[in-house]
Amino acid sequence: MTTTSIQSPSVSGEKKSQKRALTIATAIMMGSVLLSRITGLVREQVLAAFGGTSFEMDAYVTAFLIPELLNHFLAGGFLSITFIPIFQKHCSQGNRQQAWRSFSNLICIGSAAFALLIPLTMIFTPEILGFSGKHITDPSHLSLTVRLTRIIIPAQLFFYWGAFFSAVQMAEHRFFLPAMAPLCYNLGIILGGLILGPSLGIEGFAWGVLIGAFAGNVVLQLPGAVKSGMRFRPLFDLSDPDLVKYVKLTLPLILGLGMTFSNEIFFRYFGSFLSEGATSSINYALRTTMMIVAVFGQASGMAFYPFITKLAADGQYGKMTEMLNSVLTKIAVYLIPLSILMILLSEQIISILFEHGEFNHQSTILTASVFSVYLIGSFAFSASMIISRSFYATQNTVLPLIITSSISLLSIPLYIVFSKSFGPKGIALAAILGMTLQFLLLYYMWYRKYGQFSSTVKLAVSIIKIILICCAVAIPGYLLRDKFPVIFANSMIQNLFTCTVISVPSILLIFALYEVSGIQHFADSIKGFLRKSR
Repeated sequence: MTTTSIQSPSVSGEKKSQKRALTIATAIMMGSVLLSRITGLVREQVLAAFGGTSFEMDAYVTAFLIPELLNHFLAGGFLSITFIPIFQKHCSQGNRQQAWRSFSNLICIGSAAFALLIPLTMIFTPEILGFSGKHITDPSHLSLTVRLTRIIIPAQLFFYWGAFFSAVQMAEHRFFLPAMAPLCYNLGIILGGLILGPSLGIEGFAWGVLIGAFAGNVVLQLPGAVKSGMRFRPLFDLSDPDLVKYVKLTLPLILGLGMTFSNEIFFRYFGSFLSEGATSSINYALRTTMMIVAVFGQASGMAFYPFITKLAADGQYGKMTEMLNSVLTKIAVYLIPLSILMILLSEQIISILFEHGEFNHQSTILTASVFSVYLIGSFAFSASMIISRSFYATQNTVLPLIITSSISLLSIPLYIVFSKSFGPKGIALAAILGMTLQFLLLYYMWYRKYGQFSSTVKLAVSIIKIILICCAVAIPGYLLRDKFPVIFANSMIQNLFTCTVISVPSILLIFALYEVSGIQHFADSIKGFLRKSR
């Protein structure tokens, strides 16, 4: 006797509803993150016009090292990962009082830690900076970096509060305001520079960091948390079981640092041993790369995390793998073609974005060369974020710790050798090699534990097809890129013309080849858009 498994209409409807909710959440996050990253790009443009690749800009970039370390080690950046599962579990059990008790306790304990560490780091800033690079041993450079660092450090308390306010919103599937926090932050920096810069110089941007952090993480997020039902009362309970669980989940993330954060540390440190302007050129290139990584990787990861967390809680690991592979394929469909086109047009893009004021053509050439290298690893950056969050959804933070920390340590010799051999490009090359290895190891370990052979093969075949198609399309663009006659006297208009003439036919050709090769995600999206616009 054989039995036939038939999916009930209710199950099918639930699956469609879940897919629809995930699509909407992803669209909201991508749109919000895109807007935030655009303002981040404007921020970098304002900074570039103000300071170019000067030592003042090197000092400004270096000044973020201590604040970011402080924020990282108090787990401000991991709250959405570690706190949401704890909060959601209490809510699903109907115990919202305990959920808000844990919320209050963690805020109070973390704030107390910041109240102690912020003054200490401000006092010992010169000593800590003494370990962070060669160039700041120059007295004038050191003095400026110390002043900027001390201005920026208190902002980390606002980031900590904002992380909690955002976490409770995302737990309730409210994504818009958390995604808009970087927008306010960037606007604060821009306004600080424009208003205070003429009188305070680069310090105006540092004060903008403080203003933007408060606006984006407190002024904006607090009302959103209140709308999500926030209940806060002063509480300081070190014996709270949720605190213990939070520490156990978070400690591996802190110890592991994460490959993305180690990139920030490594490029600042090793870049400081290179010629003047190296650190700032790497910073511009990395920030521009991370703009597209954030739109696809960060936004997708934030959107799908609550959904995949629920699947993990229900033990539906097969569906988790299906969702993971689907998200990775969609990211590859959009991100790989975009990255290859941007590599092809890197000099034109950097010139359009930054070649103003003190940022001259030599700065453009230097930054574009680094930008091209970082773009090679854009998919690996994005995919690593997604896979890591899949492990976190199963409350496994140890395995990503082992992989990320191991690769971070193994990358150090690469940074040393490549920075000496290739300069700023060598630092970017070390970063993308490490990140690619991290992506491959993370996915391999996921496949060993939860993988499905057919789904994995489909993912691999799709990615290979996408790479081959995009590389083939890029060849004519590469041959024609420098063949266009100078039509416009204005270099920006000429660069925009070159980018348009090469990218538009390339995108259309990629679309056609996707259709032929059976890669449907992009094609289906375009068709759906065209149907709606009729």
